[in-house]
Amino acid sequence: MYHLDNDSSVVDMPQTAPVLFTERRWFTEGGDGIQPSYPGADWFNIIQAEMMNVLALANITPDKNQHDQFAQAIRFFSSDYMLMPGIPLPWTRTTIPARYGNRYAFMVGQSFSGLAYPLLAEAYPDLIIPDMIGITIKGTPPGRDPLSYEADGVISHTHGIEIDNTDLGTKQTTENGAHVHTYGVTGDNFSIDNIYRETITDGNNRSTSSAGAHIHNLVLGAHKHLATILATGNTENTVKNRAFNYIVRLY
Repeated sequence: MYHLDNDSSVVDMPQTAPVLFTERRWFTEGGDGIQPSYPGADWFNIIQAEMMNVLALANITPDKNQHDQFAQAIRFFSSDYMLMPGIPLPWTRTTIPARYGNRYAFMVGQSFSGLAYPLLAEAYPDLIIPDMIGITIKGTPPGRDPLSYEADGVISHTHGIEIDNTDLGTKQTTENGAHVHTYGVTGDNFSIDNIYRETITDGNNRSTSSAGAHIHNLVLGAHKHLATILATGNTENTVKNRAFNYIVRLY
């Protein structure tokens, strides 16, 4: 798009004529006593001024040989009012398409110029684009500032464990013990304690009487065991997720 560019043009836009009609009026070819419409320089100047101001607001330099600049400005404004510089955007690729020019950048913790990108500086006053690699976004809770970083963590909790009681009842030893003990005695008038009262006078060996094979009972009763809960899980806390690369509009 370009302005009037011939020898009939003037440097300064002439003063517009006073308003004649407040309702909308339209062009006509004339006929039936009505003269054909003519726009005149006044109308063309207004239209040209409007369109050139659109390019200026979109920061587009008029180019006489580029005929889609007005369309570019419209596209710029549509994203400009819907998407402010500084908003993190999830992107599906590792590169940014060339058609977006240098208006976007990946969020990898890089610094930027506040003079070159004043709108971005309003979002990030420290002039550093946050590093969003492996980071999710969280609504700012009470007590925290926007853009503050929080490391991963697990909410404080406890674990409960219960091991069923086991009553082992009464156990028995193996059946054994059918044996006797021998002992020797010498000397006259030798007696074995108060229980065994046989007096030995001939110096021969004697044996205790056998109790026969027998068992012993062992009461174990109900009891519990200590338990150790082993660690499990990933190296960090995660939720079900899908990976995107965060990009940000610069201007």
